Amino acid sequence: MAESLYACLLKNQNSPSPALYYEKKRISYPEVIRRVGQLVGYFRSLGVKQGDTVTVSLPNIPVCVYTLYALNAIGVVQNIIHPLSPVPEILRTAEETDSALVILLSTAYKGNEAVFRDSGRSFAFANPMYDHSLRMRVLCKMKYGKVPETDRLHDLDRFRREEVCDRITPLDSASPSILLHSGGTTGTPKTIELSDDSVNHLVAKADDLLPNGIKNRSMLAVLPAFHGFGLGMGIHAPIYWGETCALMTQFSLKKTVRWINEGKINFIIGVPLLYQKLMKEPSFLSANLQALECAFIGGDNVPQSLIASFNRLMEEKGSLCRMLEGYGLTETVTVCSVNTHKDFRAESVGKPLRGIEFTVRDEEETCLPAGTVGEVYITGDTLMNGYRRDPDATARTVRSIDGKNWIRTGDLGYLDGDGYLFLKGRKKRVFKVAGINVYPAEVERIATDMQEDIYDAAFLLFETPKPHTVLFLVRNKNSARSEEEIRTLLRTALEERLLKYSLPRQIVFLETFPKTAVGKTDHKAFSDVPLTEGEIT
Repeated sequence: MAESLYACLLKNQNSPSPALYYEKKRISYPEVIRRVGQLVGYFRSLGVKQGDTVTVSLPNIPVCVYTLYALNAIGVVQNIIHPLSPVPEILRTAEETDSALVILLSTAYKGNEAVFRDSGRSFAFANPMYDHSLRMRVLCKMKYGKVPETDRLHDLDRFRREEVCDRITPLDSASPSILLHSGGTTGTPKTIELSDDSVNHLVAKADDLLPNGIKNRSMLAVLPAFHGFGLGMGIHAPIYWGETCALMTQFSLKKTVRWINEGKINFIIGVPLLYQKLMKEPSFLSANLQALECAFIGGDNVPQSLIASFNRLMEEKGSLCRMLEGYGLTETVTVCSVNTHKDFRAESVGKPLRGIEFTVRDEEETCLPAGTVGEVYITGDTLMNGYRRDPDATARTVRSIDGKNWIRTGDLGYLDGDGYLFLKGRKKRVFKVAGINVYPAEVERIATDMQEDIYDAAFLLFETPKPHTVLFLVRNKNSARSEEEIRTLLRTALEERLLKYSLPRQIVFLETFPKTAVGKTDHKAFSDVPLTEGEIT
């Protein structure tokens, strides 16, 4: 494929479709390209150059899209993290990736002034309300204060005063250009290196998945860019094809229904929680659903009853739209198989995309016959370059077999005789909250770092009476602190390091943990433990 993400944008400068819908705006391709060119000049004025790493923590606002392509045009490696990351976590990942610049929202400045001033790093702050109304922009600045312009603190929104810079120096398209974060196939958080080629190979397949193709259509982009599905299919796929990305900062039922009624959304990609909210919204149930053509779902355990009720509603409304389940992982730029209107099998996650191949293997990496459960392996043109600075983990996950590189997914499943993949469970110990990966080992590691107070930790998800997470602790017998004091200290540590999705709803102290016959912690036995402790808010 051998072209940069920026080149894919540039080739669509004459597209008649809007590049972006945002709030009440229609932003054209020439406008996006102009803004990207201004940002190229702005970043260069800050000293950003080819080969640098830049940490980006932005929600789905227009400047997030401009930044993606501007940094790509300069040849920057982009470390993209969750826009709700706590400031200490943003600084930690910037340090870990040796970022020359950190781009984040201006709302993070208030209350953290000394942290930013004393960190020694350069920061560019964006007003999240800039592309709303002038009133909203001013109100945001009044509420959170103005970021002072210094040699290291910068107002990103000043880029609009720059001249367009056409000095482009993209990286080789096969080199790592995007860093995304995942638990890998072991549940231990890892940094995944993706190239422009891997992303472009994925989005080039989008036209195959849609009943009437992607031309003259728009995709709802509500999953943030830190999520491979949001970056690849939500944002870059429409741009790659010269069509429209309906950009939404956070999921809004009211806005989604309005855009559906206005014919601005043809395709939706989302996690089950998004669709569950839609199906409970009266205005969606009575909306004009004729313009909807596909609703792709993944990123979590998908209730088959949700698919059935959604599709039943579409049939009742005379819409050809159907909910289609897919499967993927960040190591393959997310989606690598999906059901389509043409190729569909209930309860499966579909067939592999064009250019992707699945096998199911046993512990000796021997291929298993159809219908036999084993570990799912993936090969194709969307594979990651590897885990950043972790060759051992890369070697464990990327296996060279029969002259091809295969990703060991850590997921269990089987292929039927027609090539549809059915998942049975996960080998790795990881669960999802609102579609976001939550890694128990990460939470447990933070807890056991307090070794003077905490002897052992186990973090689990319980499905009943409603989904909730619990962090179980064994207190160190030599601790001088009370359980409540430990809770308070641990809450602070967790809130500084983790996204809100990873925060336990309850912290429970036990005398000991249940053990298996071989002395390992028996996670299944925790279901019998009574839960009476308070919530973390």
